[in-house]
Amino acid sequence: MLTIDGYGGGGAVTSSRLQNQDHLELAGRIVEKYLQLDSSFPHLVDQLKVNAQGAPEVSGLHDYDYPNLALLSPGLESLAQLATVKRIPLPVELIEQFAHMQCNCTMGLFVEIGRAWLTIDSNIFVWTYENGGDLAYFDGLGETILGVGLLKPKSGIFQRQIKYLLCLTKIGRAHV
Repeated sequence: MLTIDGYGGGGAVTSSRLQNQDHLELAGRIVEKYLQLDSSFPHLVDQLKVNAQGAPEVSGLHDYDYPNLALLSPGLESLAQLATVKRIPLPVELIEQFAHMQCNCTMGLFVEIGRAWLTIDSNIFVWTYENGGDLAYFDGLGETILGVGLLKPKSGIFQRQIKYLLCLTKIGRAHV
């Protein structure tokens, strides 16, 4: 058995203790090597384009949010990408309503009738999305609107001029 004076309780260190220390040093060097190798790659925060300070971010505002498909994979260059054809702002009256929002806001399109809709809490606003005009609203529910849908009624139940029904849902109820 190998001993070295001045170590341990009895003044001796066995060869197995020296081997353990060698293994720990080797493991430390391996970990250090991989940490250096890992630091040579970009950080995940940089890859995801996330604000490093943790401040809230909004996607869709920057060009890098919309990568070119041809650069992502060969063969995707022929796939059509989205392009802005026409930009129509929200009606001014709606912008003012955002100041009164308390808990919920949703938005969508009724392509069948050429209308856009927006709910702010218990109010729903509907307007023509082609020109931003013909704004109408309904505020008679009193509870937050959670879902909006356009229904086609069964023929013969309503008068012929009624082509669609607006369905508004809130917790536990649906209103048509």
